[in-house]
Amino acid sequence: VRNDGPLDVTLDQGAVKMTAFRLRGDDSSLAFTGSVDVLSGTLGLHVEGGTDLGVLQAFSRNVRSAGRAAVTVDVGGTFERPLIAGFADLTEGRLRSMLMPHAVERINGRVQFDGRHIRVDDIRARVARGDVRFGGRIGLEGFAPSTVDLTASGEGMEFRYPEGFRSVLDADLALRGPLSQPVLSGTVQVRDATLKRRLDLGSGMLELGTAAAGAAASGSPAGGPAGFPLRFDVRILAPQALEIDNNLARITSSADLRLAGTYDKPLLFGRAEVDRGEVWFEGKRIVVTRGNIDFTNPARIEPSFDVEAETRVRAPGQTYRVTIRVLGTMQRMTLDLSSDPPLPQVDIVTLLLGDAGSTQDPELRALQNPNIAEQSLIQARAARLLASPIASNVGRVVERTFGVDTFQITPMLTDPSQQSGRFLPGARLMILKRISDRVYLTYSRSLTSSIGDQVILLEYDQNDRLSWVVTQNEDRTYAIDVRVRHIF
Repeated sequence: VRNDGPLDVTLDQGAVKMTAFRLRGDDSSLAFTGSVDVLSGTLGLHVEGGTDLGVLQAFSRNVRSAGRAAVTVDVGGTFERPLIAGFADLTEGRLRSMLMPHAVERINGRVQFDGRHIRVDDIRARVARGDVRFGGRIGLEGFAPSTVDLTASGEGMEFRYPEGFRSVLDADLALRGPLSQPVLSGTVQVRDATLKRRLDLGSGMLELGTAAAGAAASGSPAGGPAGFPLRFDVRILAPQALEIDNNLARITSSADLRLAGTYDKPLLFGRAEVDRGEVWFEGKRIVVTRGNIDFTNPARIEPSFDVEAETRVRAPGQTYRVTIRVLGTMQRMTLDLSSDPPLPQVDIVTLLLGDAGSTQDPELRALQNPNIAEQSLIQARAARLLASPIASNVGRVVERTFGVDTFQITPMLTDPSQQSGRFLPGARLMILKRISDRVYLTYSRSLTSSIGDQVILLEYDQNDRLSWVVTQNEDRTYAIDVRVRHIF
C-alpha cells in the first residue's frame, strides 16, 4: 500500500484530523477523511473507495478470495465500542475455503452496515453451478463478528464430492447462533446423487468389509479434529434419487435422514431404502429384492443393514437359486445363505466363489464326504488370494477395450479326483453385457476343462415383478425359467 498524492494530517487538541489521506494498492484505492480524538477515544471517520476482496486472505490462511468491493462507510463511536454505518457493493466476488469442496463464485449485491450488524439482504452467487441467494445479518462486537443469523437458498447445485460421486441438490439452510457455537439447520432436497467411480475389490468382498469396518470404527474425519465449532441439524430428503452405477453395482434407493452432531463428529439418523438394485460379484448378477439401511447409533455414523438379494448359480447338472440376507453393522455382520434346491451354507459359498469341484451333484458330494465342501471353499479362496490382482487388471483392460460391463477370469485350484489332495490350477471366464436396462447376457466357460461346459444366460426383466431367463446348459440343452416376485 502506498500513498496516492500528499497526505495532509494535523494534530489539534488531541484530535488527529485527516483532510487528505488517500491510499492505493493493487486494485485498491481508499480515501479517509474525518478525525480521531485520542484523548476522549472517539471516532469520526469517513472511508470511501474500492478494494480487491483478496484482502480477506490476510485474515485467514484457509481462505482464498477475489473480486471487487466499492465501499462507503462511516466509523463512529469509541475505541472500545466502534460503530460502523454504510455499505459495500460486491461485484463478481469469489470466496473459497480450503475446508470446503466448492467455492462461492460470482458474488454480487450490497452488504449494509447499520452500527451493530452487517446486513446481507439480497446477495446472489453461484455454488457448484447452482444459483444461491443469501440473506440475514451478522452481529458485531466492535470490528469482530459475534453472532450469525444467515440464510441460504440454492437450486441445482452440482457437487462432485467425494471423488467419483456426483449429486444435484436444492437446499434451504440457516446458520444461527453465537459465533462460538453456530448451528446449521434446514432441509436439503437431493434431486440426483450417483456414484460412478470404479471399485476394485482386490481379493474379494471380505477385504471390502474389513476396510469399511475400520473406517466406521474411526468415527472422526481424516486428519483429526478441525476445531470448527459448527453443529448440524439438517434434514436430507432423497426420494428415489440415490444411485450407485459402476462396475460392481447398479442400485437405486430413497432416504430420509437427519444430519446432527458437530463438524468434527457428525452423526446421521434415519433410514435409506433400496427401491431396486443389482450387484455383480464373481461374474454373477445378484438382484437386490429388498433392503433397509438404518442409522440409529447416537455415538457415531454406523449403518445397520437389513438387505436381501438373490441370484442364479449354475452347477453341472443343476441351476440353484441362492438367497443372500445381510443383517447387522459392518463390525457385527450376519450373513445368511439359502438355496433352492437346498444346500449347506458352505456349499453355497463355494458356488458363489466359483464352480463345483466336479460334475457330481453337490448335494450327493456333501453327503458322501462333508469335508469336500470345506476343501472346495479353501481352494477357491486360496486361488483368489494368489491371482485376483492380475485377473482384476486384465478384466479392467478388456472392459474398456471391448465395451463389456464385466470381464472376469476366476482362478481356481481343483483336485480332479477329489481325493488325491493334489491341486491343479484352473480358471473360468465370465463375461456380462448389459444390453439394455432390462436385458442382460452372461457367458461362462471353463478355460481348463476338456469338457465343453459353457453356459449362456439371457435374462429379461419385463417389469419389477416378472422376469424371463433363457439358459443354454453345459450339455447344449436349453431351459426357460419364469421368475415372479411377490412382496407380502
